[in-house]
Amino acid sequence: MTRTWQITRALMVAGLLETVRRKDVYVVLILSALLTLGAAAFRVFGVQGLEIFVKDVAFSAVGIMSTVLTILIAARQIPEELQRRTIYPLMARPITRGQLLLGKWVTATLTAGVAFLLLALANLVLLVSLGITLKPIFVQYLLLKLLGIAWLSALVIALSVYLTPPATITIALILAFGSGAFGRLLLMAHWEHGLDALWLNLLYGILPHYDYFDMSKKVVFDWDLAPWGVLLAMAGYAVLSSTAWLFVGWLRFRKQTL
Repeated sequence: MTRTWQITRALMVAGLLETVRRKDVYVVLILSALLTLGAAAFRVFGVQGLEIFVKDVAFSAVGIMSTVLTILIAARQIPEELQRRTIYPLMARPITRGQLLLGKWVTATLTAGVAFLLLALANLVLLVSLGITLKPIFVQYLLLKLLGIAWLSALVIALSVYLTPPATITIALILAFGSGAFGRLLLMAHWEHGLDALWLNLLYGILPHYDYFDMSKKVVFDWDLAPWGVLLAMAGYAVLSSTAWLFVGWLRFRKQTL
């Protein structure tokens, strides 16, 4: 375990330095600046009576941008190592493919998580500058979104060892933005058979549910704090599901010819 943590930490530091070199942080800062400029436009006309609309637009923008950034960051972790052949010096060291996959997942999760927090902070400053306050459920929104980023990073990394980078990004975007719609369509298509059918519940449970990690609408409409037991259950779901995705990726990666 200590050896795995040392390898993961080394890969994480290298990944963060690579992110700085690729100027991904600048992209996040530019997006944050655009959010601020958007707030300036609202300030000209005032937001009296438009608080819910402004919050909805702001949180939707943060959700879309953080999801796309997470997918792009995670999708390049393994393929770029193969393309640049930097994976060979890594594998020449006493490191297993499972440890490499785990390290890349931690790197993607941390990098995307930091990017999301920067966007969320810019969003908070934007709303406060407009005189719009947020309830404590905003903290739960942050925590649940970070769990979702970890879950999504595991899914994308698993896909990246089976598919080409463009296919990985395309499928991941469809699953991330369409996960809620898929579940609703499934339930609507079979409502006449009874929603308590075992096969229906199993199929619904197997489907990816990135939408579970989105509390933005609850923040927009100023809900009270959700029970912390629910967040604990979601943390368990994120851990189990992420582990399953990484295991699926490892099954392919361990036999892949480098």
